[in-house]
Amino acid sequence: MATQSYATHRHNPKPTGIGFLFVVLALVAFSLRWFEIGGRAMFAAGLLSLSASIVVLLSISRTYTTKLQDRIIKLEMRLRCAQLLSGAQQATLNRLSNPQIVALRFASDESFPVCSSAPSGSNSQPIKSSKPSSTGCPTWIAPEIRPVEQPASTGASDSGPIAGSVGRAA
Repeated sequence: MATQSYATHRHNPKPTGIGFLFVVLALVAFSLRWFEIGGRAMFAAGLLSLSASIVVLLSISRTYTTKLQDRIIKLEMRLRCAQLLSGAQQATLNRLSNPQIVALRFASDESFPVCSSAPSGSNSQPIKSSKPSSTGCPTWIAPEIRPVEQPASTGASDSGPIAGSVGRAA
């Protein structure tokens, strides 16, 4: 991926333009049909163009959602690495592929250091799934049951997470 700067940060989504083109074609076809030009063929062309624009919209949505999910998982793994690994071990995370990082998401905290170093150190094939048998990690847990550390109490109040927030009357 190229390095981003202010001059190159613009995102030019080509599928959006393709979807817009199909919408314009559908509007033209439906307008011609409204003025009784083209008959059933124009109506069929309008429906076909409208259907194609919906398919493009769904594919854009799926692509963007998947990319966002990958970015969130990478951020989660960076935070976990900061808590569980040393600086040298954290550097190995940058060499892992997206499927490997996603699979590491399911490793338990005890087996995380072993699992994070094994795939990159052995130059093995990317992890295809998060099943224990495919990766060699000894212990796996679902992300929903991973224990979450509670922040230390400041002693101000135990009335909830917004107690002592800015703007609250004393």
